[in-house]
Amino acid sequence: MKLRDIAIGANASMYYRMDFKKIRGVYYPKTEADVLAAIAFARENGYDVTPKGGGSGLSGACTGGDIDRIMMSSLQMTEMLAISKDMGYVDVQPGLTPDEINAVLEPMGMKLHVAPSSRDIATVGGILSTDGGGNDTWVNGTMRDNTIKVKMVTYDGRRLTVSHEGVKSDDSELEAELNNKGMTINDIASSHGTLGFITELKLFIRPLVNETLAGSLVEFPDYDALGQAVDEIIKRKSPIRYGETIVTAHPDVREGFNPPLLILQYPEGYDSELSEFVDVKKLDKEELKRMKDVRLKLPKRNPKKGVQFALFEGYGFHEESLRKMQSALDEIDALLQSHDLVPFAKYGHAPSKWYLGDNTAAYGIILHSREIRPEGKTGTELLQILLDIVERCESLGVTPKPEHKWPFDDKTKSARLSELRKIIGQGFNSFILDETCNGVLSSMV
Repeated sequence: MKLRDIAIGANASMYYRMDFKKIRGVYYPKTEADVLAAIAFARENGYDVTPKGGGSGLSGACTGGDIDRIMMSSLQMTEMLAISKDMGYVDVQPGLTPDEINAVLEPMGMKLHVAPSSRDIATVGGILSTDGGGNDTWVNGTMRDNTIKVKMVTYDGRRLTVSHEGVKSDDSELEAELNNKGMTINDIASSHGTLGFITELKLFIRPLVNETLAGSLVEFPDYDALGQAVDEIIKRKSPIRYGETIVTAHPDVREGFNPPLLILQYPEGYDSELSEFVDVKKLDKEELKRMKDVRLKLPKRNPKKGVQFALFEGYGFHEESLRKMQSALDEIDALLQSHDLVPFAKYGHAPSKWYLGDNTAAYGIILHSREIRPEGKTGTELLQILLDIVERCESLGVTPKPEHKWPFDDKTKSARLSELRKIIGQGFNSFILDETCNGVLSSMV
């Protein structure tokens, strides 16, 4: 086995080119004691620590950049430590996936209600580190909403327990200092492993919902009509159990459907209220299954000529940008085309929920995006296009990368993480908060 195989494993981002001479060790701990030993080795040798879960994130954080580092995987930390059906929680190690947890819970009539599309490979520690979710976040929230507390280890080997109320530690001075700064689960969420290594999570679990659902398809004449319909769903707090949109799709993969459209599931009978503000086309079970399948396979298909790729994973349309999607998407597509990228598909969760860098909740549409990759573009050029998109999103009131929380260019989140790291230690995934981060990433595309 080569170092390349165990150091990268799964890495869903476009940042593949790594300097393996800078990786000084790869660890697969099973216990907190193993974690402490690996961190001690890194600290004694002046190496950084890069935490890694299933590698299904799209930010490139699990690569560790280009500094001398050890990589520490949670994939062998897969114990379920305690289950309380009555109290509604499960204690788990960070390397378990939602699917693995639910395989144990569902026979008990319980479930962890966090369902990213990568729930079969994404680890719960990693999902919290990106504050991920799926098409159920409208109902169940993101990972931070489903996490009661976490245990973690800092770069100097101190132990922390972080909840929504604050921090506890055996080090009373550290505890007081972090509580004075107001540190909570909100800081761990979307921190991309920059604060420490998560060793245990206490997660909310709730009963399985037993209800009869209906499925519908709603087609729209333009993006504004789609955005305004989702805005109305949000205002009404509609009981949407599954909501996905296909906004655009390349002609080579259309399959006869007519975007923009919404695919919805909701309790039987709610279609009468939906019909008050959209034209609803009821879907039977087979039609609904087909439309879900079309949506899932869009990012896995290629045009007849060229190759599609994920230059920029997500756009969060909310409030004004949601109600005026047409002009925003037109500007984004014009920017792509000016750089010789052909828009391939835009699709995603609607309605959905995510958090902004200041921890306020946003509600709207999370669009994932694929483009046809142009020939001859260097990594530096592609990264600059991506940064241009971030800047354009911010000017349009669109949240860039809402689901994969890109702290590299989220100034509010970056400043907060840097503030905490001055107290907690700075040896975890340091490249993310370095001013040269974007240059590092461009060399890895």
